[in-house]
Amino acid sequence: MEMINTIFAAADLEAEEKHASAFKALSHKTRLAIFYHLVRKGEAGDTVGNLQEAVAIPWATLSHHLDVLHRADLLESRREERYIFYRVRPEKVSDLVRLLTACC
Repeated sequence: MEMINTIFAAADLEAEEKHASAFKALSHKTRLAIFYHLVRKGEAGDTVGNLQEAVAIPWATLSHHLDVLHRADLLESRREERYIFYRVRPEKVSDLVRLLTACC
């Protein structure tokens, strides 16, 4: 019975453009490092300054990579006073994991 439910669940999941955009965004080594750093930081996320220090890349390059991840809907940002925090959107990541594991 469990196998039948798994087959139906997999049939409901289809790769969409949003999934392709997310995987494309994560396919760059630096963006993956940024993503991993933010995953480790959890719900609170981290500041742009801390991210820049952690991945050791120039500000302009970091800004570009954050923009790509944000446009792929993998990150969200918030402002607290003069700091900008980024965090991973766990619901979007769960969606990608379900898509990848549906056929396994």
